[in-house]
Parts: sequence; structure tokens; C-alpha cells
Amino acid sequence: MGVVGHLLGGLRRAIGRILLWFLIFGIIGAAIVEGAAFFGTKGGPTTITHIIAAAIGLTLAYAAGLTVLMVEVIRFLVGAVREAEKTVEGEMGNLGGIVGEVGKAIEKRL
Repeated sequence: MGVVGHLLGGLRRAIGRILLWFLIFGIIGAAIVEGAAFFGTKGGPTTITHIIAAAIGLTLAYAAGLTVLMVEVIRFLVGAVREAEKTVEGEMGNLGGIVGEVGKAIEKRL
């Protein structure tokens, strides 16, 4: 699988995680408000309670989605830096071997 395949796979995973946590926290936020309204009032939840529950649920869902997005971006950047480090170390190790061979060739000529 090429670089594009890995990027698309990571993007798909990140979007899936963002949506999952968005839904989980949205449901939790709305359920808490609805539960508090149900047990806190004698008449049960009203229309305004449903609107407030939706607003709080969306706010929590948005915050959770952004948090997961930031975690995924940082995870991607750390992975990219580690991959670049391995590439540079590999090239530097190869460079050291080349310099050593050049030094040996010069010693033979002298």
C-alpha cells in the first residue's frame, strides 16, 4: 500500500473516531438534561427543555469532536516526524558507509 493508501486509511479512521465520539457525547449531554428535567419537575420535560437538551448535547458533541480531531492531528504529526527520523537516520548511516569507503580508497592511493 502506498503513501496515499495509508493517508486515506488514517483519514477514514480519524473521521470514524470523530463521529463516534460526537454521537456518544451528544447523546450523553442530551440525556443528562432530559433526565434532570424529568426527575426535577412534576409535569415532565417541556418543549424548551428539549431545545436546551439539544443545544447542550450539540455543544458537548462539538467539543468532543474537536478534541478527538486535535488528538488525531497530533498523532499524525508525531508519526510523520518518526518516519522522517527513520528515513534521515537510514540515509545518514548510508552516508557514513560511503564516507568510510572514500576514506579507504584515498588511503590506498596514498
